[in-house]
Amino acid sequence: MSSVIVKMAVVFVAVFSLVIAANAGYISRSQKTTKSTSAPVEFYANITFNVFEGEGCGCVPLRNVPLNATGRDTDHSTSGITDENGTCILQLEYDRTYRISIQEADHESVLFDFVVIDDQMFTFHMKEVGASAPYFSFIQMMLQKLLQAKHIIS
Repeated sequence: MSSVIVKMAVVFVAVFSLVIAANAGYISRSQKTTKSTSAPVEFYANITFNVFEGEGCGCVPLRNVPLNATGRDTDHSTSGITDENGTCILQLEYDRTYRISIQEADHESVLFDFVVIDDQMFTFHMKEVGASAPYFSFIQMMLQKLLQAKHIIS
């Protein structure tokens, strides 16, 4: 009688082990299938850039200005050119940081970083290089002040 109970216990443990092993294999296979079908989907926001020259009511849209967006924490990069209204729309990934570069001849360059949180709009008033650059460099200005101080002391 005891050998029959032992044989039944062994068969029961063997069947139980096979059920557990089969269940684990099924779960593992379904997880792999889920992982492969749920590849990350990239979402993009429309980021609008308006580029002008001048300030206030006298500002004029700048046409054909190149804009470059380089991903800081993503491989995604893109570029565009402003239209006749000075507008350029770039599609950038949500929750990613981008460095924006705006360069126009005879104007100061713009370089800034920002995080894409939703559809956003940025407006820039570009300054002409000649209008914003000082007449003397810093060193020339310091030399001029030293010469003036020397004349006052003498």
